[in-house]
Amino acid sequence: MSAKKALTPPQSLCMPPGGADSHAHLDDPSLLPELAQVLDRAAESGVSCIVHMFLQHERYVANRGLLLEAAASALHPVTLCFARGLHPEDILRADEEEWEHLAFAAEHDPLVRAIGEIGLDYHYEEGYSPHAMQEPWFRRQLRLARKLDMPVVIHSRDAWEQTFAVLEEEGMRDRPLLWHCFGGNAEQARRIISCGWHIALGGAATYKANSGVREALHAVPLDRLLLETDCPYLAPMPWRGHRNEPAFTVFTAARMAEELGMDAAELWTVTGENTRRFFGMLHSSRV
Repeated sequence: MSAKKALTPPQSLCMPPGGADSHAHLDDPSLLPELAQVLDRAAESGVSCIVHMFLQHERYVANRGLLLEAAASALHPVTLCFARGLHPEDILRADEEEWEHLAFAAEHDPLVRAIGEIGLDYHYEEGYSPHAMQEPWFRRQLRLARKLDMPVVIHSRDAWEQTFAVLEEEGMRDRPLLWHCFGGNAEQARRIISCGWHIALGGAATYKANSGVREALHAVPLDRLLLETDCPYLAPMPWRGHRNEPAFTVFTAARMAEELGMDAAELWTVTGENTRRFFGMLHSSRV
């Protein structure tokens, strides 16, 4: 029996320092035990900034310090910042105490740079995350973001028109907004861009079946484009099916650069700058 073909290590793409992962779940149980090593691999691959999503108060309390300790103990510098929000899948556990914790962290934690990921997800059966319950929490968080003048990270799945309707009704046009894990077509991309918003592409954009997303990439101005992993989910090719991690952002950058016919290092650097600018991390030092 022949041995399995070795997967390409992300460090081998030789991306320069300055890249960024704009959307990660570093406190997932599959990543947390070896987080310092995960961050080292990211830095060795050219990732210098990672935006972590804190989606429940209990995980924020339990893991905030662990993430910062891991960053401090890593051999190579990586800057972390956070988004704090209530994911549409978590609304059944939401209550006023959870809301108060979320609002307090957003206002008082200097590393919380955005409200997110928030939005609407109609992918599952009603009993898992009732549609009627999602919208009030979505609107409430958008209003908090406007009150605090903070960026927003949007999660929208199988709810395109409904999400857009809420955003327009809540006055989000021309406010800092990032459409996480964009999976639409060129027309949808142009609609997002016309509202003054940003688009993030992740590993799914590298999959063979997602040619429409790559075509939509041509409708996105380079200064509105960010890269992400959504780790530990949706690892890009050639690591599809494996646990995702921030270092793998380089593969998405290389594939998107190929689609655009541009130098991968240039795309990598520009999207990294876009991420730091969007989350207000341009002048931040290492955590």
